Amino acid sequence: MAIKLSIVVVTWNSWSDLKRCLESLQRMDLVEAEILVIDNGSVDDTIENLRWQFGDTVRLHINPTNLGLPAAVNIGLRLVRGDFVMLLDVDTEVEANAAALLMAFMEEFPHAALAAPRIRTPDGHDERTARNLPSVTSAVFGRQSLFARRFPNNPFTRRYLASAAHSNIAPYRVEQVSAACMFMRRSTFDTVGPWDENYRCYWVDTDWCARLKQLRAPVYCVPHARIVHYENNRAGKKKSVWRIWHFHLGAYRLYRKHYTLGYLDPRALAAGILLIARAGVMLVLNEFKTAAGPPSNPRRAVVP
Repeated sequence: MAIKLSIVVVTWNSWSDLKRCLESLQRMDLVEAEILVIDNGSVDDTIENLRWQFGDTVRLHINPTNLGLPAAVNIGLRLVRGDFVMLLDVDTEVEANAAALLMAFMEEFPHAALAAPRIRTPDGHDERTARNLPSVTSAVFGRQSLFARRFPNNPFTRRYLASAAHSNIAPYRVEQVSAACMFMRRSTFDTVGPWDENYRCYWVDTDWCARLKQLRAPVYCVPHARIVHYENNRAGKKKSVWRIWHFHLGAYRLYRKHYTLGYLDPRALAAGILLIARAGVMLVLNEFKTAAGPPSNPRRAVVP
């Protein structure tokens, strides 16, 4: 049987999330698909459990060490055999018809370079990850910022989150979507090139979408296709120092790369100073948060 769709999931020490994700993929409507799991050097029982419970239905590639999310994704995208690729975070659960709906959209609109479903939290809220590319104001008005949570209808946050489009039923165009779920043609990866492995995890998907925009390659949200994302990196929950540091380091690289002329550009220097200050504030505020909440593993492909 010809393989039309390849589904790529990167994992690291996250068997419970991976099991839930793979079980949801077993219920999907499409049958002409392969599932490729890239294990990023797990040291728990992920590989043994995967072989025992899903060995007949999943292709497995094992990295000897944790290479980071971008490198693992690049390996997966080079190994796929389908004409279309669905990239999934390990902490997602896919509705049965989501892949079929995304594929139907891509086949109907061949000009579309990338599509994503409506991504919801376990309690049913829209994550609003299909949005516009960030600007300087996103540091204050971003999705999880204190200001955005207090004043969600301010014009800066609404523009960044493409709020006016989120009630749409029909597919709508945005500037970026989340790596929690990306649906593309295999040829798009060849055209745009690999993910930037100088990122560790955060903002690399935004970087790739910014490169798509430079090529005038359209990105869409297809809201009638849906997945659930058990995101751990939500507002109000205590985060590790590692997460906070790499979030701000990734934000600096994104800004310097796409909005300045390089390291010595005054804008890059100013952004570095401001992001270091912001990270310091976040580290202090982080001490007043709790680790409460349901267990889940965002970007568990990389996070120690």
